[in-house]
Amino acid sequence: MKKDNRKPVAPDLQRDPRVVAVVRATRDGFELSALRSIDGAVNMLAAQHFLAEDERVGKWIESQRAARTVIALPGADVIVRAVQLPSADESRLEGALQLNASAFVQGRTSDWRVASALLPRERGEGVRTGLVAEWPEDANRADMPQGLTEGPMVSFAPAIAGLAAIASVADVPLLWVDSANGVLSVCIPTSRGLLARVIRAGGNGEDIEISEVAQAVGEACVHAGVPGAEIPSAIERTVDAARGALAGGFGCADADLAKLSTLVRNCDESSDAQWWRNNGLAVGIALAASGPAMPLTRLQWTDLSARPDRFGALINRISEPRTARRLMLAGILTLALAPIAVEGARLLLLRWKLPDLEGYMKAEELDRKKQAMYRVLGRQGASMTKTLSDLACSAPDGIEVEFINVTQSAKGQAVTVRGKARAAGGLQGTEIMLQMEKQMRESGAFEAIQRNSEAPDTRGYQEFSINATAVRPTYSVAFPEAQDFARTSMRVRRYGPPPDDVDAVASGLDARTSASPSSEAAASSGTRESSGTAGKGSLTGTTSSGAATESTAQSNTETADADSNRRSARGSNRGRSSSRGDNGTTAPATTVVGTSAGAASTGAASADTSEPTATGTDSKATARGTRAAGASTRGGLATRSNIGGSSEAEPPPPALSENEIKRMSKEEAREALMKVSRARQRADLDDAVKTRLKTEFDLLLERCKHE
Repeated sequence: MKKDNRKPVAPDLQRDPRVVAVVRATRDGFELSALRSIDGAVNMLAAQHFLAEDERVGKWIESQRAARTVIALPGADVIVRAVQLPSADESRLEGALQLNASAFVQGRTSDWRVASALLPRERGEGVRTGLVAEWPEDANRADMPQGLTEGPMVSFAPAIAGLAAIASVADVPLLWVDSANGVLSVCIPTSRGLLARVIRAGGNGEDIEISEVAQAVGEACVHAGVPGAEIPSAIERTVDAARGALAGGFGCADADLAKLSTLVRNCDESSDAQWWRNNGLAVGIALAASGPAMPLTRLQWTDLSARPDRFGALINRISEPRTARRLMLAGILTLALAPIAVEGARLLLLRWKLPDLEGYMKAEELDRKKQAMYRVLGRQGASMTKTLSDLACSAPDGIEVEFINVTQSAKGQAVTVRGKARAAGGLQGTEIMLQMEKQMRESGAFEAIQRNSEAPDTRGYQEFSINATAVRPTYSVAFPEAQDFARTSMRVRRYGPPPDDVDAVASGLDARTSASPSSEAAASSGTRESSGTAGKGSLTGTTSSGAATESTAQSNTETADADSNRRSARGSNRGRSSSRGDNGTTAPATTVVGTSAGAASTGAASADTSEPTATGTDSKATARGTRAAGASTRGGLATRSNIGGSSEAEPPPPALSENEIKRMSKEEAREALMKVSRARQRADLDDAVKTRLKTEFDLLLERCKHE
């Protein structure tokens, strides 16, 4: 017969539903006890101490055939409330207890972390006691031995559940001292029911004093409404039970050992106080797990009914202490070594991509210098024509510009605009000024916009001045079509598009019509004159050059050819366009002379070439008319075309105090107001003088109003 060399397989042990394994954490490990419940009592099967790193806990529990494992929770992590209920049917009492538990928790804790149980005995005047235990979400996770995981057969229970299970049967005061956390759990039978409390006493890791126990029990009795005659007796009995357990453990009075020993079968040491100090909590939790207080031993850290996906399972796995420690070690090593590895790989990659690093650095330095030079040129070199074009497109109808000064500054071109605002298009002068300021700001071509304005005069004209900085010299502003004179000319704005029956080619409105050499020469001459005048930076005037140009061109055209209606119309239109330079730029681009917003803006808009140029004779006549109109309207300023004008500015008036202004007569105030107003129009004043003139202007204006 052949011999079987296979090792015999140990048969699986059948679990005993009456056997409960109780796990209690100690300072250096875990204390495990296996107990079997028998008719309201327990039988101690085995007890063993395991270190924290010992992984034989699971096998030991399996060898004891324990169907359930209950882990005792520290008293500091569980909130316990005793509910006193009157005598009634069991079902009604259960409902009342559930209602109290819901009111106590108020939905702040999950259902699997809350439990309630009704104790079996009535005390005193027919009072039933119910316990509600809450394991808060922010509590610390309970310590578990290695090799033991939470599951349907592994649950948690507070220490007060074991004390209540024994006290409800033996009717003696009991307590559990957790000296490591400074927590005292007590159960005291009274005429008002079973008093169950978890009390802070002492400090972490320190022995609890007997006086602290007496004080804590007395306060708990008062808060629970225990009659005053019973309080001294309850304190005395509880102090006797705590004398031998102040260093930690289960506490009971020596006189009550005989009652407690009846709860343990087949154990000769059950009448020893030291045995109860070490195993009393395990006996109580075993009785609770097999009695009416069983719900208190079914607390769970997580929802066992939930079926997490892979990501949730990963999160649960990471939350385990061992995995968390490994991940922390891996993270520390990564933080320490990853930068070195990454920098090394980056250095190798750079050496592979840039074998000639020195040449690359020289090229980078040269490029950096070029960019710096181009940035300086971009800030300091800008087109004055482009700035004037942006100003013209930003000025609505009703703005009459009298003075424009464009100078170079560190941040760009400093622009000063002075003029008058009149009512136009159903808007008041003030609204016209605000609209211009708004359009300048929305264009993006101007920054640091500051506006000053005077009170309207008798005609409704309101003087104003705007100071701004023209930025982005190469930035092409996308004005709306209603503002852009390159797309919508002043003629179309004022008179609308030409009728459909008008011959565009014969009327000079077709952009395809080519310009004659004589008109190009006249436009070039006008451009050269404007560029020569632009070096001054500013000119002033009093009349509209656009209107003068148009009227002069029309009269010259009619004189040149009065016989032909077609040539008269063509000459009129060409005379109107002769004030433009090449590419539709007005000849006095930087010398905006007393123009209204429409007339000045028509020539300032860029790329407006929709109108044809005039013939040689008409262009020359128009140019002469334009120069004559401009020369007759340039006030008293000295310019190249007005040599006899005065260029010496009037000095600011002397300072006036508020008392001097109050003592002035009406005529004196008006005269002083005119002087201050003229002085404020100067662009070369410093900030202090501007502020003084503004203050004096307001005071003089107020003086004239009150007179």
